[in-house]
Amino acid sequence: MSEQANTLNQKRKVDWKNRIIWIVLVTMFWYVLVFSSISSILFDGGLSPLSYMELSGPVRFTLLYYLSTIVEFIGILVYTGITKRNRFILYSFLPKAEGNRLSALLLGLAVGFAMNFGCILWALLAGDIKLFLNFVVGQIPFFIFALVCVFIQSTTEELWCRGFMYERINVHYPLWVAIVVNGVFFAFLHIFNPGVGVLPIVDIAICGLSFSLAKWYTGSIWFPMGVHTAWNFTQNFLFGLPNSGLVSEASVFGLDAANAKNTLIYDVAFGVEGGIPAILADAVLGVVCLVLAAKHGRLGELKQKKVTPSKDSAGPQPMYEYKNDVDSGASEWHYTDK
Repeated sequence: MSEQANTLNQKRKVDWKNRIIWIVLVTMFWYVLVFSSISSILFDGGLSPLSYMELSGPVRFTLLYYLSTIVEFIGILVYTGITKRNRFILYSFLPKAEGNRLSALLLGLAVGFAMNFGCILWALLAGDIKLFLNFVVGQIPFFIFALVCVFIQSTTEELWCRGFMYERINVHYPLWVAIVVNGVFFAFLHIFNPGVGVLPIVDIAICGLSFSLAKWYTGSIWFPMGVHTAWNFTQNFLFGLPNSGLVSEASVFGLDAANAKNTLIYDVAFGVEGGIPAILADAVLGVVCLVLAAKHGRLGELKQKKVTPSKDSAGPQPMYEYKNDVDSGASEWHYTDK
């Protein structure tokens, strides 16, 4: 880290609006309380327009549990766009941000599929689950629709967790703090899911940590967006397994639920996310990021507050600068990376 960046980090003061507890509370208020409540009104319950529509079971399931998150998706874009101190976070979502390339998204999709398929294959070979082909050609448009909806749902969680919370905490705290808080908060978001237990929570916490490490190492939030999307779509709509306790009514393969076994490899209520293989898969993603980072001499970034990546040709530079207005006596941190 440059001498200038060290000096800035020493001067930087953490006011109450930038403390971790406030950032967590703000995230919970807007994401969990406000936007999720609006989503419930629009997509679920007696006041929902869906209550008066004739929809098939699979379509209704997809709308309720996936497309409904479009409210939170739009919410994070609007909130970070209209609040000046959060506008730099909105920039980090867009294609103009370094690392946000189509290749990162596609790589994430491939990695997410490989991770989830590996867990499913393990459960199949162990005899804990049995699958049967459930594919109907006429369902192809539905599966394309489902993939889009899963992308919206998965991306929404990434933008709030690996986007808003991660970036805001890292402004005034070392990167490792933002990563740890992310993992804990991500697990908290899933504690009320159907069939949740100890192993599922451990897995989801490790998943949150690894996705944050992946975002840091790749320099792109698009990569974990891809991993998250492929993971959810693979287990829910390709193989018909529970996705955090929720089972789709239509999938390419179907689960012989009557013969599924509750083991350390597969959780009958929660799916592969409640087993050891999923914990290992998520942990491997994080470890690979750390190993690759160590190889390129980047582990020191975990101790840093918000700076540009060390791979920058000019070296790590502060993305914030402290400005003092002599006339008004006001002073604050301003985002400088345009």
